[in-house]
Amino acid sequence: MQNTASARLSRDTNPEEYDLVILGSGTGGTIAAWTFAGQGQRVAVIERKYVGGSCPNIACLPSKNIIHSARVASYVRRSAEFGIPKRDFAIDMSAVRDRKRRMVSSWNEAYLGNYKNSGAEFIVGSGRFIGPKTLEVAVHDGTTRQLRGARVIINTGTRAALEPVPGLAEAQPLTHIEALELDELPEHLLVVGGGYIGLELSQAMRRFGSRVTVIDRNSRFIHREDDDVTDALRSLFEDEGIELLLNTRLKRVSGKSGDSVKIVLEQNGTEKTLTGTHILVAAGRVPNTKDIGLDVAGVKLTDDGYVQVNERLETTVPGVWAVGDVAGSPKFTHMSVDDFRVVLANIAGVKV
Repeated sequence: MQNTASARLSRDTNPEEYDLVILGSGTGGTIAAWTFAGQGQRVAVIERKYVGGSCPNIACLPSKNIIHSARVASYVRRSAEFGIPKRDFAIDMSAVRDRKRRMVSSWNEAYLGNYKNSGAEFIVGSGRFIGPKTLEVAVHDGTTRQLRGARVIINTGTRAALEPVPGLAEAQPLTHIEALELDELPEHLLVVGGGYIGLELSQAMRRFGSRVTVIDRNSRFIHREDDDVTDALRSLFEDEGIELLLNTRLKRVSGKSGDSVKIVLEQNGTEKTLTGTHILVAAGRVPNTKDIGLDVAGVKLTDDGYVQVNERLETTVPGVWAVGDVAGSPKFTHMSVDDFRVVLANIAGVKV
């Protein structure tokens, strides 16, 4: 029996033909679009929301912008150490946020300028596969388009993981996205996760003036790093007045983030309760591979939900690649750039 997607594809008009279609505008896919379009190929990028993906919008660059503001606040608070008389001051989180937004807007304009100059088409909408190398896009203007690529790159990234802890989802916790949009300073921020994201936002909010508690299931923060690194970070965080709870697991959550939240947790076999005003979840990432039609396209996933690729980032379908986080690559912008280089060499017939 013909499946619904295939039936729809056969009934509709022929899809628009492209040399390359990219689903998701993360760094690797963005550079691929500009590169191949610059070579005269017809290229389309489908993106739900963020021009250039996470890095310039909700991750690397805006987080560093917020962190810089927090560093300035720290200097002002410690001004007497530098021979400057100490004075009372207050943090205007709306101004902090607006500074970050201006930076993001400037990057968006630069990216869109590069799309225009390269000739690559940027389509704002939600895309999903409806057949081999064929995608349907629900464009944000209300129209629907179908695109077929001679080659396709999947670049849909990851999102914050939300553990199945009773009450956690109902508490509407912050992720890094919402934390970077705060227009008020949390009185007491409870951070779930002791990785890079959780730690950098914990330190920033503490420097702005929040009380901060970090909860991590492991015996060390960023536990995959060397002991001397984690020991130094722990000492630094304790010096800044950040409360650290290791070997700790959440049992249940009640309340609502932004108002009042209560966490029941277990640490070394002992149950205790924490209360705070906000809760931030930064306990890992999950791939954005659900509900985008990968099964219809014949693209297989790994056991943990990432796109299955070989050493050249080819998926289980010839002519379809995956780059960046969604391919299981290390979650860094420079790795996504390197993934693009692998795909470029692969298409050019160079073994890497």
